[in-house]
Amino acid sequence: MAVSRFTELPVLQRSVIILKDVLDESLADIASLLDLTVDSVKAHLARGRERLRAINAATDQPPVARRTSEEVNRYVTLFNQRDWEGLRVLLAGDVKLLQSTYPVRAGATDVGMFFGIYARIEGVWLVPAWLEGREVVAVFESRTDPKPSYLMWLEWREGKISFIRDYRYVRYVVTDAELVMAPDAERDRLVGKA
Repeated sequence: MAVSRFTELPVLQRSVIILKDVLDESLADIASLLDLTVDSVKAHLARGRERLRAINAATDQPPVARRTSEEVNRYVTLFNQRDWEGLRVLLAGDVKLLQSTYPVRAGATDVGMFFGIYARIEGVWLVPAWLEGREVVAVFESRTDPKPSYLMWLEWREGKISFIRDYRYVRYVVTDAELVMAPDAERDRLVGKA
């Protein structure tokens, strides 16, 4: 279940469900911990479960693929062609790069070195995608991988990249993500088109 759906529950319902359905605590222990009666715990559990079913039913429609923005399409194309200088030209002067626990890189020169790292890695392939309505870039370590290994998220300002968030070092982010690949992106990835 997506965390974003779970967080739509009121705090007590969420707490009771975690304690009971995830941690398998007894109703009496939950009541004691949350300073509730056992009947109140049962009520919160029933309402929370019902609310989760309703949330899931409302959001279970398959996500729809969207058209790729020109900016992301250009970034992906240049990356897949290994045109590192072309990518550096896309960087805003004050661009920032965030990679998990590494210090934030700032400025086109410093962030431009980021592409030098990828220049030394064979087989990485990018595909435009969407995650919960946000345009992202799916990163495959090989064109033949069935799922992306991680994501990149780009922000743009006046046609230039102003922010890159690279999830290479926090791959768990993509584990259960409901990614929607851009139309034709899968075909192009498998046949090697850039």
